[in-house]
Amino acid sequence: MSKETVDEAIDMYVKERMVRGKQMAITHFLASLYLKEQSEGIIDCMRRVRGLTRYYMNLTKVMLNPFKGPEVAWLFSMVNIAIYACFLLSVEDQRLLGIALLSGTLVNGGYLIHNMTRKWCDMHVMLAIYDEIVQIADHELETLV
Repeated sequence: MSKETVDEAIDMYVKERMVRGKQMAITHFLASLYLKEQSEGIIDCMRRVRGLTRYYMNLTKVMLNPFKGPEVAWLFSMVNIAIYACFLLSVEDQRLLGIALLSGTLVNGGYLIHNMTRKWCDMHVMLAIYDEIVQIADHELETLV
């Protein structure tokens, strides 16, 4: 079984798990693997599923830190612009520009914080799903061996 086939099965499980639930996703995941692999190679297939899923888990754990990513750079830029907008608010001739900059910065900063939080939550959900896949592969290996 190729890496692409295992990767497709993992991707199918993740998508179906989010939509239809755990039991239906497990059934379709195992059925697709058993149909694509002969009975002699299913043990190697499950080992490959387990290994690839653990790799994805490690990769996801690296990306879990919300302070690593392009959103943080944008957020710090928004903070700098907000500080400059507050300075402009104190200047009589530039007050309207300061209000416009500050309001836009607050809206964009809120949007960025919302996106960072959503991305962080999605990563935790992915980790939990990947952990389920490892448990499924371990259970299948125990029953086959």
